[in-house]
Amino acid sequence: MTRREKFILESKHSCEHVYGMDPNSPPSLQVLLTEEELALRIQKYNCALSIIRKFMKKLLSFLSGSPTIVVTTDNDGHVLDAYGDASFKSMVDSLGVQIGVRFDESIAGTNSISLALKHKEPFELVGQDHYHHCFEEVACYSAPFFIDNGELIGTISLMTTKEYASKLHLGLLSSAIDTIEREVQVNWQNDQLHLYNQMLMSATPIGIIITNQEGQILEYNHSAENITAHNKHEMIGKNITLLTELEPFFEHVLRKQTSIENIELAFSTPEEKRCLLDILPLYTNNEQLIGAFAQFRDMTSYYQLQDQVIHSEKLSAIGKLGAGFAHEIRNPLTSIIGFTGMLEVDDTQTKYIDIIKTELERMNNLVNQFVMMGKPTISQRKTGNLTALIAETVQLMNSNAHLYNVEIHFRPLVRDLTIYMDASQIKQVLINFIKNAIEAMPEGGQIWIGLKENRTNITISVEDEGEGMTKDEVNQLGTPFFSTKGSGLGIGLSICYDIIKSHQGKVSIKSEKGNGTEIKLDLPYEREEN
Repeated sequence: MTRREKFILESKHSCEHVYGMDPNSPPSLQVLLTEEELALRIQKYNCALSIIRKFMKKLLSFLSGSPTIVVTTDNDGHVLDAYGDASFKSMVDSLGVQIGVRFDESIAGTNSISLALKHKEPFELVGQDHYHHCFEEVACYSAPFFIDNGELIGTISLMTTKEYASKLHLGLLSSAIDTIEREVQVNWQNDQLHLYNQMLMSATPIGIIITNQEGQILEYNHSAENITAHNKHEMIGKNITLLTELEPFFEHVLRKQTSIENIELAFSTPEEKRCLLDILPLYTNNEQLIGAFAQFRDMTSYYQLQDQVIHSEKLSAIGKLGAGFAHEIRNPLTSIIGFTGMLEVDDTQTKYIDIIKTELERMNNLVNQFVMMGKPTISQRKTGNLTALIAETVQLMNSNAHLYNVEIHFRPLVRDLTIYMDASQIKQVLINFIKNAIEAMPEGGQIWIGLKENRTNITISVEDEGEGMTKDEVNQLGTPFFSTKGSGLGIGLSICYDIIKSHQGKVSIKSEKGNGTEIKLDLPYEREEN
């Protein structure tokens, strides 16, 4: 007795003595899955089912002279697909074989699908090999199919009439399944690679754009969206010419078929992004150009850090210069100022002495500013009333403002706002910014000073109606020796920036040429030392 005959006898014995089946009564095949469950299973097997259909329809074309249908099941025996000869299929359908039914030995009796799943090998049942007499005119050939890791996916079966039964059917089926398994495995691997590719494309901070040889955009990742400020769904399928910053580089690579590397460029977005760009031509295996691959790295933070290093080096140089000035100039300058005050002169010469004193005091002030730039900004902070400090500073600056026909308005949204600060330093910053606002309006005008708070920060604002500044001028404010004033040294604002920074705060400036300037000082809302 062969293995096949032994397994069939065991199955028939179970049908009679374990399940108590009547061979004269047709099996009651039923759909035991809900519509949602069945739809999910078919969706899960969708890729495999399409591959199986492609190969099995070719096989059916060679069996066109015999009434044959193909039935595909999952690894639980549920029918997911059935097609083939229409007349024979209608006969099989009458026996209850339809999408969703389960071929289980306890329900369907001895059948090739259950045996193939149980023993994981091809089976054929012809005529009386079946337990139920209603299948005596049917020949069934079933074989399991797997993926590379040995996981059982399901079965594929050929069903025909007993009259057309042939040993060749099982061989043809097994041969087709070998091809199907390889194709399913390749598709599964491709799907995995596509998934990994999409994960990498989505997770990388590097902007990636891929085009075909005509410059049509095929891929556009999330980082490319962030850097270029263009939506992926709007860009896919469009031409690279829409990205004016990238278009000449893509055109060069596609036309010359040569790569370019480490090209610096900036994207004109609301917040300008400075990047390093690489573009490579893409080829097929036979060296035919099929497109271009671009990657660009956002280097804005790097360049900002580089600017900060340069700024720090400038401050270091100024510190050394200030120390030199203090040592070499302060002592003789003090002597000159002192002895000038002791000079006895007549009324005619008094005005010249006054001019000398004024210029000497200006020189002394210049030396003091250099000395301050050379010292690290150290805050001696304690709890203080910020509202009262601003009001006191406004009152102090009012006399100077009246000389320029300027009015200062201070209407705080909060009163008695107490924070942790160095009052003298904050006052110095306010004086500097208010003084700049006054000097920006030589014909007079209004200055509005505001104070507001939220849960984490307080904001002081100083707004004027002055000449305003260009974008380039605003970007350079706080840089040592840069000033928009003809006689300014560009040191005062640099000190103010350092003071606010030492308070863990931030200075932001909004200005437009001819439309005034608004300064905002954001400070952390600290009531006591951390």
